[in-house]
Amino acid sequence: MHQLLLRFTRLIGAVGFAVGGLGCHTAVQTPADSSPQALSTLSTTEPTTPIVASVEAVKAVDALVDPPTGWVEDPRRIDAKHAHVVWKSPTGDTAYGVVLMHLPFPVGPDLVLAGFLNHLRETDHEAQLLTKQAAPDLPGYRFTAESGQYVLRVDLTVRGWRAWAVYAGSLREKPANMAELRQAERARDHTRVGLPAESAFAE
Repeated sequence: MHQLLLRFTRLIGAVGFAVGGLGCHTAVQTPADSSPQALSTLSTTEPTTPIVASVEAVKAVDALVDPPTGWVEDPRRIDAKHAHVVWKSPTGDTAYGVVLMHLPFPVGPDLVLAGFLNHLRETDHEAQLLTKQAAPDLPGYRFTAESGQYVLRVDLTVRGWRAWAVYAGSLREKPANMAELRQAERARDHTRVGLPAESAFAE
């Protein structure tokens, strides 16, 4: 299971390289079936760790993050094009992560989302957009995507030359642990990125 989650980390961490190579592949279609039945089945396992978490500033992704208590951070992946931090649950079945992508030029959320999905197809042989909702408050999209191995529930924020993908992810091969997934989604929803007054880059 650890190896699967490590591959998950590498898969999402590499998304930052995809935006610059979009070319003409920018079409994104929202599937007709975006009902809850289209999503992976959730289990009703009770939480094994508290939902209380501590907020911390992570300069690498210019974000205030809120990892659940007891979750373990994997080694950070940082280079000139992207930075990725991820925490995994005690079972190793669920992850909460933040990816900061440095764009080659300012683009809209549709191009960034297309790059995200194109990269999933290249690295995990499959990418299906299950749901997509415009989110002016981010600004960007809230979407759910399924790859060959993972189900990703993502808040995508695009601002000028940078974009953030904040996600709650689970393995596709088994029913998601609903208790852990709730914690990951709570952490995702509490994450704040690129705020001028509270930026992790601020002195």
